[in-house]
Amino acid sequence: MDKAAIHMPGDLNRLRRETDMVMAAVDSLHKDELAEPALVMGWTRAHVVGHLIGNARALTRLAQWAVTGREQPMYASREARDTEIEELAALSAEELKKTLREANAMFIDAAEKLCAKDLAAPMVTGPLGEISAYAIPAYRISEVLVHHLDLRTLWGLDEADMDALEDALDLAVVRLQGRDDWPGLAIDTDEGEHHVIGDGTTQVRGGRDAILAWLTRGITDGVRSDGELPVPPAFA
Repeated sequence: MDKAAIHMPGDLNRLRRETDMVMAAVDSLHKDELAEPALVMGWTRAHVVGHLIGNARALTRLAQWAVTGREQPMYASREARDTEIEELAALSAEELKKTLREANAMFIDAAEKLCAKDLAAPMVTGPLGEISAYAIPAYRISEVLVHHLDLRTLWGLDEADMDALEDALDLAVVRLQGRDDWPGLAIDTDEGEHHVIGDGTTQVRGGRDAILAWLTRGITDGVRSDGELPVPPAFA
């Protein structure tokens, strides 16, 4: 899939739905639970929440760039991004939850403005290089779904909106299509999508939720293949 092909906005209703669900999950976690390990190696649940906050802020900057035409990078640097996550993870549970709620609201407001008018900058520089600004909500949906899974609560990707899963899977595939070290795959979802990475040598099948969990977190439950499933690169 060409990066430029990801141009339609993720539906704002499903953005709100998935945002509300991850917020509810975070609200349910006590201080000690936030300090427990997440699925991301080296991160606690509080780090995951910190990343969700930082990502909301970063994508808000991209949305504002698109609307105003004034260029704003997502992050000053990778080091600045990682420092922000560490600082946020050190907040009290109450402050961490409050900050996530505020960041979520800020991004949704920016996404509403993004989808409501002609854009001064229809292309911006995002996590995969130059992208259509209209894809920014879909990027946030993808981040929310994958990192909701990282929180290790009772919630699973099978509970996500089916179109939200499609947004997230499309972007997970595009990330891998840009890598030279990834083997060829032909991915067919049970819902009817077909994706090709590289030469498409290895056939892989499964539901959107199962394929997304494998491509982003290496979880192979529900994934069927005629060859050995490779271990995916880190998604953080």
